Amino acid sequence: MLKKNWFYISLIIIYCLFLSKNYFWGYFDNTDKLFTMVNNNKVKYYQNEYKKMQQLLDINVGDYDIIYSKIILRDIYAFYEKIVISKGSNDGVKKQDLVVNELGVIGVVNNVYKNSCEVILLTNSLMQLSVKINDSYGILTSDDKQIIVKNIKLDKKINVGDLVYTSGLTNIPENFLIGKVKDIKEDKLGLEYIIEVDSISNLQNINYVAIIKGIEDLKS
Repeated sequence: MLKKNWFYISLIIIYCLFLSKNYFWGYFDNTDKLFTMVNNNKVKYYQNEYKKMQQLLDINVGDYDIIYSKIILRDIYAFYEKIVISKGSNDGVKKQDLVVNELGVIGVVNNVYKNSCEVILLTNSLMQLSVKINDSYGILTSDDKQIIVKNIKLDKKINVGDLVYTSGLTNIPENFLIGKVKDIKEDKLGLEYIIEVDSISNLQNINYVAIIKGIEDLKS
């Protein structure tokens, strides 16, 4: 009797499995699809990273020395303020060296340590960078994470879409692309422009960078 009961129980289990076979096969099929999707995403990620690194290597820096590095620290509470990268004074990095990614300028070196350095980003309120727009020169800074250019008189011709470059008036090399003019306003006194700038680089997604040595290093 006991064997017969187990036989019926076994039949019921097998019948239940039969009824749910489509569910289980669908589960495993979806699992395979999930693994495939994950693997494809990994491939795309590494392909994009390789492309960025290749573009970084292809940057034309003229006669300036260049040091390649990667981000090793980015504080979530200062995400748009600064990053820490893996090159320092032992590698020849100095304060105020220009830092770029594969698209353009992202910031300047602020504090230097032996094997790392801190870079303040364009959206940092401490940023003070001499720039040029067409034949006009101004100072790039940041206000509430918005990149702006000041100190350009109203008699200068500036248009939305004009490109913004490093000026070369300081130790920082010239003609490195920063971004485009987004909006143009007058200051409260009606004497100067307040120019909003869109960064050419995606400051949210930075992994690899290049440090461009200053003009003084070129002369030495």
